[in-house]
Amino acid sequence: MRTCLRFAFVLSACALAAACGRDGARPTAAAEADSTARGDSLRAIYGATGGDIVRVVPVEIEVVGLPAGWEGMRVAALSDFHLGMWPGNTETALAAVQRAIAEKPDAFVLLGDYVARGQDYTALDRVLAPLRGKPVFAVLGNEDMVEDPDEPDSTLIRTRQAMQRAGITLLENRRAPFVRNNDTAYIGGIDPYTARRPEWRRAEIYGGIGGGARTPLLLAHMPVAAVTLPTDKYPAVVAGHTFCGQVEVPGTPRLSWFNTEVLPGTADPARTRIYRVRGSTLFITCGLGFGYVPVRFGAPPEIAMITLRGVGAVAPSDSARAPGAVNVDSLIQSFTPTDSTNGEDTDSTAAEEG
Repeated sequence: MRTCLRFAFVLSACALAAACGRDGARPTAAAEADSTARGDSLRAIYGATGGDIVRVVPVEIEVVGLPAGWEGMRVAALSDFHLGMWPGNTETALAAVQRAIAEKPDAFVLLGDYVARGQDYTALDRVLAPLRGKPVFAVLGNEDMVEDPDEPDSTLIRTRQAMQRAGITLLENRRAPFVRNNDTAYIGGIDPYTARRPEWRRAEIYGGIGGGARTPLLLAHMPVAAVTLPTDKYPAVVAGHTFCGQVEVPGTPRLSWFNTEVLPGTADPARTRIYRVRGSTLFITCGLGFGYVPVRFGAPPEIAMITLRGVGAVAPSDSARAPGAVNVDSLIQSFTPTDSTNGEDTDSTAAEEG
């Protein structure tokens, strides 16, 4: 019965897709000119645009050994803009950014999948513009880079440039400092394909991003990365990517596939989308844009307004390694088969800190 209901929703979505079309890489002037008319059309079809129904979801995350100056810190998490995928995604993302700013958080975090279709990054510039001058930390999503690190990647270059133009700190397997109440700690971020990297490469990445009490928050686009974390190293992890299923049929468990297939037995039934994984507290936001199906049912676009609360004993001391301190050769010897002759990775980005 549940499968039939989901199939019916997908068929309805496809019909709406034919009526609406996709954004693609439209000229900026044309996109601006018809945004109001397009919003009216979407309201006529859906009853509201994504921007009309963006919600602020309050979340409290308990962080072991949270630095005293970070107690009660509020972080606005936004994910999965998917610009260019469907009409309205740009307006939804912009509305969410403006709403998040109105909440006056201490910091903003962006969790990836910014431009999902086309090569027009002016829409991303438009969405990020209100965040200029604010403390914003971002990671990449699977739509923002190719999986093969040796493959030419114009998408990654364009995304980096957009972040630079907006003055946003992009965390590519590194961490950056943030000061609150005269207390300096770090926010870390990993690339989306970290969980798929060889074990020696993951060890190099995590070895270069300090953990413990001085890195209270780690950002990751894909929540599956949590199963590869060193145990008890990162107190809190925030991720996106899942869209909370995007179509939630009443009576079915939220994120059921993720709960049963990826993180069985780890969900906290008293809280929505909060997990305990390898000593870390993982929270997953539903994100903002439409994905491959242009409808969100039961999982409206959201801004996760996260409040950090200290709890328990002091976490292990900072475990950061200075740039260049990661012994890549020993990691290769430990984790690469002895008959491998081309597994070496000389990328030193993982050992950098902000």
